[in-house]
Amino acid sequence: MNVTTIIELENREVEKMAGAKLVFIQEQIDANIVETCVDCFKYEGSEDCLDTDDAMQKVFNALKADGMIPEAVEDFSYEMPSCERLRKDVYEEQDMPQKVILSFAI
Repeated sequence: MNVTTIIELENREVEKMAGAKLVFIQEQIDANIVETCVDCFKYEGSEDCLDTDDAMQKVFNALKADGMIPEAVEDFSYEMPSCERLRKDVYEEQDMPQKVILSFAI
């Protein structure tokens, strides 16, 4: 039997643990719908992009160090924010998807 645990994190929590900011990209689905999703993480004051897998490994390691994830757990999966929305002229931070889901099985 596997027991799956899901940890839901706010964007700012993930950014703090990863030490980098989420970078969103938008893809036009049709004339009125835009899909917004995470492209990568960027270190503050830098143009260098941190791969999403590497950033989420940092988050996983931080949660493990804090005791939120048992030491025996080695594998995890994650789901980055993504959503489709009606097109707007200007998108603000509160318009961006806000939840990152990390899960693991024991």
